[in-house]
Amino acid sequence: MRSLNEYAWQRLEKSIEEKDRLNISVRLLESGTLLVDAGVDAIGGLEAGLAMAEIGMAALGTAQLELDTLNGIPWPWALVRSDHPLEACFLSQAAHWSIQMSGFRAMGSGPACLLNMALDPGKHFGFEEKSDCAVLVLETRQLPDDSVCCSLAESCGVRPGRLALLVAPTSSLSGSTQIASRSVETGLHKLHTLNFDLRLVTAGIGRCPVAAPAGEDFAALGRTNDLVMAACQVWLSIKGSSDAALADMALKLPSATSPNYGPPFIEALKKAGGFYELDPGLFAPAEATLINLENGGIFHAGNVDTDQLARILKG
Repeated sequence: MRSLNEYAWQRLEKSIEEKDRLNISVRLLESGTLLVDAGVDAIGGLEAGLAMAEIGMAALGTAQLELDTLNGIPWPWALVRSDHPLEACFLSQAAHWSIQMSGFRAMGSGPACLLNMALDPGKHFGFEEKSDCAVLVLETRQLPDDSVCCSLAESCGVRPGRLALLVAPTSSLSGSTQIASRSVETGLHKLHTLNFDLRLVTAGIGRCPVAAPAGEDFAALGRTNDLVMAACQVWLSIKGSSDAALADMALKLPSATSPNYGPPFIEALKKAGGFYELDPGLFAPAEATLINLENGGIFHAGNVDTDQLARILKG
């Protein structure tokens, strides 16, 4: 199996070939870094967000849209699936990298995070990524300059000319779509906080409504997280665990089990004083189903919170 960054780079090249259809712009910086704008100055859109999601999953997962209803209103949902959920959704897609340097701020995800030894999210699972290229998805309104790119490349142990960055703000349609495409990742994140061994999860499928883009990123941060916690649904298949363990995990998995659940995400964030003061168990799907592949056992908990959705849809 090739490195996750190599898979992501190959998927990125496909998107670059379709840049006009995706409404993205692509340029090489002086440093040689490949910069893809999917929503800062470029228009981006739904398809660009799906491409960002698949690149962020190192092409080991697929993302698509379906039109369903949200409290009776026709609404787009992002549907993702993967037969490599640990590698695609937790090690690669999760936003492991909080970037703050030279006035530049962004949340970084994608397989490049595995090359940053200061993060090394694979270490806990005995996963080692080796690659001479790095692909990083950035949630930010700023386009990085050459000095930032060189610093990011150094952190990943690659040449700046072998670094690719995909950028979209939270409040863009691309940003909303790629965030909604993290349903399986949120389920794995919650299981990880519960000390469940993610290597036992063999496949995952999930869906989440795409948040309507807000006028500014802080408001969009609230909308995207509110929809994850109120409506995200996840199905995970697991091998090598007991029924008792899965029953316990299912009950603890939904976002509503967190003491911070209830108020709008932005209010909870302000009250807590920051992301890292919030209960990590809040970042979870609303509804989860766990399947025991050993015996076909089904363990379900949680539900789509229609009361919360009514509040969210009022704006």
